[in-house]
Amino acid sequence: MSEHTQQSRTNAESTENREQQTPTEYVERSDVGVSLTVKLKRGTGTRDQEEVIAKAKGKTLEEAREDMETLREYIHDLAEDARQIQPGDDE
Repeated sequence: MSEHTQQSRTNAESTENREQQTPTEYVERSDVGVSLTVKLKRGTGTRDQEEVIAKAKGKTLEEAREDMETLREYIHDLAEDARQIQPGDDE
């Protein structure tokens, strides 16, 4: 096979590969920013413990802190309610 024929075949294969390529898609990331997590665990035994996990996210640390403060008030109330429920109090 001559050198010219090989080069022509290579050019044809290269053209085919370019035509078969999929278009590039651009995706905007939405997971940027700050994430804060607070884990509250009360009790030591298997049946007398409760665990509350709260996560707050924001574009900035200040926004995440504001959301966490709102969550903190909510989980405080939730923990108070959970303390009122005692195992074995079916009466």
